[in-house]
Amino acid sequence: MVAALTRRFGVAQLSHIQSAVQEAGLRALERWPGGDARELEAWLVRVAHNALVDELRRSARQQPLGKQLEEAEAAPGAAQLDDELCLIFLCCHPDLSRAAQIALTLRIVYGFESAQIARAFLSDERTIAQRIVRAKQRLRDVRAPFELPEAAEIPARLAAILDVLYQLFTEGHASTTDEAGIDEALCAESLRLARLLAADARWTSPEVEALCALFCFHLARSAARRADDGSLLLLHEQDRSRWAPELIAEGFRHLARSARGDTISRFHLEAGIAACHARASSFAQTDWAEILGLYELLRSRHASPVVDVNRALAVAMLRGAHAGLDELDAIPERELLARYPYALATYAELHASLGQLAQARELLDRALAAQSSPAERALLRRKRAALDG
Repeated sequence: MVAALTRRFGVAQLSHIQSAVQEAGLRALERWPGGDARELEAWLVRVAHNALVDELRRSARQQPLGKQLEEAEAAPGAAQLDDELCLIFLCCHPDLSRAAQIALTLRIVYGFESAQIARAFLSDERTIAQRIVRAKQRLRDVRAPFELPEAAEIPARLAAILDVLYQLFTEGHASTTDEAGIDEALCAESLRLARLLAADARWTSPEVEALCALFCFHLARSAARRADDGSLLLLHEQDRSRWAPELIAEGFRHLARSARGDTISRFHLEAGIAACHARASSFAQTDWAEILGLYELLRSRHASPVVDVNRALAVAMLRGAHAGLDELDAIPERELLARYPYALATYAELHASLGQLAQARELLDRALAAQSSPAERALLRRKRAALDG
């Protein structure tokens, strides 16, 4: 709806368009009698359009809109594929910072409120609201068009979009706020938008295909990631019969298509690691040698403490807990690791496997103190209880 109305009324009216879409949703809750979903879509667009026209007419008393409003009188149809892509490209405009791109995408494309965005990214609502207002103003100042970019602009614009989609999916896959630890709606919407890019020859690329593969592999495991007590289940605890075979198959199709050309992005490497897990019939059958090799490449090209911790765990699975602890100790960001819950939990797991239970308990207590996610805290409490049992 936002895309369809932005095509008609222009980027300058983005705030009014959002308000009109929200009003249409409220009216639907009050008045929609039920029926075919396609009829509801058309009804919502028409109601939002009329609300927007009314608002612009009121505004026109102070600042006449003239011909623009006359040309927009007829309600538009539902958004076309290019309209949705235009909206994504608009939110990831190169004149915006990455933080602003993420906030605007969540607000405009995903429909998040400022409070939701603030909770998801551990910020405060006022900061997020101001960031969104400034981003919209910047788009107005540069007269950002609601159109697809020129061919020469595509690589730079696409890189920003893929980075934003990756960060949004990551938040959904390891939600900092959702009680279940997984925001499946956010993950599914990220995959839907990535599929839009992959399905269009103008935008698809090896990186797009690799990102789709990564999303598919991770989303395929969602149903098996929850325990009865609400905590998250680790890979070795999951019932693989609950993994979604259709998403795994789609992931391998995207991964195969991502191999064309000579590009190897971080999305390729992470999708390759996820594919190793998807390919294994059981946790014991996991090819840790291949996973370690992929983490070595990932560390050499896109180093981060997260990659280092995961690589150390792969070393432990391949060469034993002592080797894994040595790799963890070699990570240079000691201060960061001391307050990083996943690193502390990994340390605890390796110490526990060596029978060093006192150290493991202390590390899990520190991880619990540093962890904010309800589902992750439930997982850590379950691990802590197991050590006492």
